[in-house]
Amino acid sequence: MISEVFKTYSNFINQGGPVVFILFLISIYLFILIAAKFKFLFFEIDTVKFQFKKDYQNIKNDQYLSLNQSILKSDFKTVVVKDFYIIQTLIALCPVLGLLGTVTGMIEVFDVVSFFGTGNARALASGITKATLPTMTGMAISIVGLLTFTVLNSKSQSIISEI
Repeated sequence: MISEVFKTYSNFINQGGPVVFILFLISIYLFILIAAKFKFLFFEIDTVKFQFKKDYQNIKNDQYLSLNQSILKSDFKTVVVKDFYIIQTLIALCPVLGLLGTVTGMIEVFDVVSFFGTGNARALASGITKATLPTMTGMAISIVGLLTFTVLNSKSQSIISEI
């Protein structure tokens, strides 16, 4: 079972070229970040909110009260939105890498056409596959990442608005 899955992914990466392998590595990193952020925002945030409220109540009432409150709120917001810029960058990077794979695949198609002419359909199909798979992979990763990021972002905004 595991060997069949490995064989399927290996075949997919071989057909799509090195860009698909890079996209595969990026997607692993992206979804590890998303899973960790999901765990934090939906399961571990209560302890952070409790600590924030405790620290907020313990602020010394002096001339720097509003400044200390603002700093504490800013620190809380920083903790909540941590890693969002990395996630957004990786989501935006995937379609661009997919297009890079398309360009390299089309270069391979043009090489085949210049060497064999248009008579070798099998060689042309291989190059076209290598041109379209990276784009599809990059877009699929980006769409799933964008949907999950939207959920995480709305949850983080609701948490921040509570304080």
